[in-house]
Amino acid sequence: MNATTDEGEILFTRVLDAPRALVWQAWTDPAHFVRWFGPASIAVKNCAIDARPGGTIRFRHEAADGSGLKVDVAGAFEEVDAPRRLVILFNFVDADGRPATHPLVPDWPLRARLRTEVTLDERNGGTLLTVRQTVVPKEAAASAGVRKERGLAREGWAETLDRLEVLVGRAQ
Repeated sequence: MNATTDEGEILFTRVLDAPRALVWQAWTDPAHFVRWFGPASIAVKNCAIDARPGGTIRFRHEAADGSGLKVDVAGAFEEVDAPRRLVILFNFVDADGRPATHPLVPDWPLRARLRTEVTLDERNGGTLLTVRQTVVPKEAAASAGVRKERGLAREGWAETLDRLEVLVGRAQ
């Protein structure tokens, strides 16, 4: 697994001991997505996924520790090339779906979005997963709020992919 950042970009690669079709399903089926998408201390609630170009994704992250932390996320699928590639443009939103700041990052710029590219390549019976997440527009990446969120996101993505690895490993 790698994790690099540059001006708002995070890149992770991981080889999963699971067939590509199963990993694809984990990304695109809400019943699977809610079981792994978030750090270990986070539960996914109210998840809806329409994995097609122009389709949407919406969910809420809730802290399992009772702190009341809630993060609403909405997105649109820019690319869907089953079972190889997804590109999703994510946004933090309020309960009504309007752009909002991240509760832990009050200076998050409302114009900033998270462009998330997911590539699944078959690798010796398993799957090479590559996740590249970039803040757009690029000039937003220089803001203090984005720098803070990117630090949190690096840690969160590592835990999230650990959870995915466990889920798809069990499902085989």
